[in-house]
Formats: sequence, structure tokens, C-alpha cells
Amino acid sequence: MDDFLLSDYVPRLIYSMYWERKDKFLFYEDTYKEWTLFAVESGSFYYELGEDKGIATFGDLLICPPKTPFRRVVVEPLTFFVLRLRWYDREGNGLEPTEGREFFTGKINIQNTSRLAANYKMMKQAEAFEGERRLHRFSHYAQDIWLLYCGESGEETPVGDGPMSISNKPEPLMLKASSLIHKHAFQTIDLKQIAAMLGLSPARFTQKFKADFGITPIEHLTSIRLEKAKRLLLEMTLTLEQISESIGYQNGYYLNRIFMKHMNVTPATYRKAHTV
Repeated sequence: MDDFLLSDYVPRLIYSMYWERKDKFLFYEDTYKEWTLFAVESGSFYYELGEDKGIATFGDLLICPPKTPFRRVVVEPLTFFVLRLRWYDREGNGLEPTEGREFFTGKINIQNTSRLAANYKMMKQAEAFEGERRLHRFSHYAQDIWLLYCGESGEETPVGDGPMSISNKPEPLMLKASSLIHKHAFQTIDLKQIAAMLGLSPARFTQKFKADFGITPIEHLTSIRLEKAKRLLLEMTLTLEQISESIGYQNGYYLNRIFMKHMNVTPATYRKAHTV
């Protein structure tokens, strides 16, 4: 999978279920025969999936591989979709259960929450359909969400004035680097580990990434985390400790320091100033 790109694969639904304002999961721990995706519409829950753990909220998708223990506890009343799926490449070949875990396991985040919410709205409407028609609709919206994530991860050339705006398409290795940063953005992963995954020294990784995207890997990672932190501060009642845990920082003190450095206000002040 040296030339692996997320957008080379699409999900096809085999089962879907929608739950509203659940106070708790039926089981603290569960495993599934197929790839299973938890898509949070509102509320939050704590999860543990292998070495990945944290809090999932609106905008987060939790991808569980087959036969992998998945532990979870509701933090705030939870409304979410459960989608069981299979992955297929462009030639229609299915992904084996043991393949792609580096990319398809754990929490990912959608930054364009307005488009995500629109997809969720259409998925709820599709609940009225039956059989293959229902699965076809769900597959369509799930694929749109997945391709949205692929675009946000850097596989498509960004345009405009944002921090990732570039004039030329990055080399495949740096596209893979951007995908890995997005995939692991909310885990406590060290960028040295991502450099090692790419077969590069940390210095060479930073040099190549900045040449292609105009910012360093740590600047890109920080911007992703802060955008999620700002949204959680305004949309959720989570504590600073819970928010820091959900976006990959060590504790609330460290998040407070990073937030002050980049936003020039504390998280508490930001929440108070932007909350009606």
C-alpha cells in the first residue's frame, strides 16, 4: 500500500441504523463482523479502540475494523448513525478485513459540518425507504461524506487563501503525509512517527511538507486541532479536559496554552464571547 490514497476506496453500505438521544450503549464493549462506522449527529461519547481513545462529538466518525474490541460510554445524550460497510477500490475489489487498518481505523473528523449535517438530514429521510433502495441512498450519502473527508485530508489540491492553498499538486508522498496527519490529528501521535511511516527523517519531512503546502506539519496539525476545539467550545458543554482529550492534547492546561498562543484569548474567554 505504498501508493495508497484514501480516495481510491469507497464504502458500500450493507446495514444502517439510526439512534436518537441514547443515554447509554447496550454493551460497554462490542465487536463486529464487518467494518462499522459510528457517525455522531449530536451528543458525545468516550471510546477506546485499540490504542486510539478519546471523546467523539458532532463532526467525528469512528471507524471500527472487523473483530476488534470497541469500548464506549455515553458522555452526553447521543444521536448517531451506525453504518456497517465494506470498502471497494476503483476496480470493484473488496478490501480484506486485515488491510487498510492504518487508514480506516479510529476517529476521523469532518471540518465542513454544514455539508455533513445536510448529508445526515438526507440519511434520516432515507430511513423511510426499504430494502435495496434504502441501502443505495445510504451508500450515496456515506460516499459523499467519505470523499469530503478525502478532500479535506489534502488529497485534492486546495484553492483559495487558506493555510493549505498551493499552486501545484503535491507529490504523492506528501498527499499521503497530509492524509496521515488528518487521520491521526486527534490522537496523541508524535509527528516523528508519521515521518517514520513515510521513510523520512523529521527534518526532511518538515522541509518537503512545507515546500508542497506552504506550512509545516506541526502548523497544519495545530490548525486542525484548534478548529475542532473552537467548535466544541461553542457547540458542547464539555470541560476543557474533555475537549483536550478529544483532540489529542495531553490535558486542559496544555490546550489552554496552545489556544492562548494562537488565538490570543483563553478557551473560557472564547466560549463566553461567542456563546449567546
